[in-house]
Amino acid sequence: MFDWIYKKRLRDDLEHWVEKGWVSSANAAAILEEQEVEDGRSRLPLMLGGIGLVCVALAVFAFIAANWAAIPKPVKLTGIALLVLSAHGLAAIVARAGRKGLADLMTGFATLMFVGGMALVGQIFHLPADWSGGAFLVCIGALAAAWGTASRAPLVIAAIAAISWQVSRTDFEPSTMLEILISLGFLTAVFLHPFLYPSRITRWAAILLLLITFTRWLVETGDRFGGNDAFTLALVLGGFGGMFAVMLQAGPILDLYVKWSSERPVKSHAHWLMLRSLQDVAFLAMCVLLVLVLILLPEISDEVRLSGLAPLPSSLPLGLAALMCGTGLLLSFKTIKGIGFFAMTGLCMAAVLLPVLTTHPIPLAAAVLAALVGLCALGTWYNNRYWMVCAYLALTVVALWLLQVTIGSLLGQSIFFLIAGGVLLGVALLLARVFKRQRGGPKTGAREAAA
Repeated sequence: MFDWIYKKRLRDDLEHWVEKGWVSSANAAAILEEQEVEDGRSRLPLMLGGIGLVCVALAVFAFIAANWAAIPKPVKLTGIALLVLSAHGLAAIVARAGRKGLADLMTGFATLMFVGGMALVGQIFHLPADWSGGAFLVCIGALAAAWGTASRAPLVIAAIAAISWQVSRTDFEPSTMLEILISLGFLTAVFLHPFLYPSRITRWAAILLLLITFTRWLVETGDRFGGNDAFTLALVLGGFGGMFAVMLQAGPILDLYVKWSSERPVKSHAHWLMLRSLQDVAFLAMCVLLVLVLILLPEISDEVRLSGLAPLPSSLPLGLAALMCGTGLLLSFKTIKGIGFFAMTGLCMAAVLLPVLTTHPIPLAAAVLAALVGLCALGTWYNNRYWMVCAYLALTVVALWLLQVTIGSLLGQSIFFLIAGGVLLGVALLLARVFKRQRGGPKTGAREAAA
């Protein structure tokens, strides 16, 4: 179903691009022909090969375990080292022959051999079980393979290992300075890889590691300050609200920098893909956060402390998001679309942080409704179907919840519908005025030039 939607939109976009002269008619026909022929078969061998290599790795480990007593320790260690080196050597040979996909699989196989080899070494020498330490070593080895060979498969393993290292320290005691530096090192090494070597799975793995690392930072900070509910709520709202706003604005800010920079730097395709993935994740997360602010917050606490915005995990992303929002508004002064985007981002941040000032349901409901309506308009304005689905679903959930809450009181219903209608009418009138100004601008300029 989603492939059909994508192909339909691609046909519409290609027609528009040909009219503008961005794509030649011959190239557009070639793209459409390729899409008609493409049915996923080109990715099938790579997918099956990946599953096959995992099975081979498991077979090697099972064989060693079955003959554990019969194989001397030096032979076990030598065999593990030879397997890792030979897999990397074969990957280099295949890569030189231009088979990048197969080379990536072989590098992933070598990384799996390294992971299994460490487990076997621990068993050989009867080392105590240490999941966190093992994940740490796996992450280092996988990162070395990923960056040394520009391979994607080891990076996915490195991201999984880094996430395991973060989660396995379940006590959530304040991290030492060394652990903080290790966390930042892992995050940086994993996060930068998709900017140079684009891949969908590595992008999502890197974003997941970013969110988990930031979540642990928030939890540790809340525990360090006593774990008070009112304080922790403010910390979480400020931290996640600022983080999602930063992720949402990163791509547009880079676009503005490229537009206004005197050096005219070029944003690569990999940069665009990574920033777009960050934006899509942040848009969905912001919608979910707005829903949770309105629905769950009044049931959790009647009070949210302003002091929860002071710690670094909250103040740093909030300050950066506010700076990016202000900069974006200033640099977009000639672009109504850009101004609308950064204004809506600022409105979402204000709605998320409003419980710090008041938990009264009426202003909170008005702010959340206004923010979600703004996100719906933003998705429509940018013709982004994914954004529209996220925003409209969130708006529907909020509207149904508010209707259920106020259904027992006629006065409550009147206030609900008054606020909802006022917000919708206000946004509709504002957008109608903006669109009318945009349509009238070029025509007016053309009439003046003709005169």
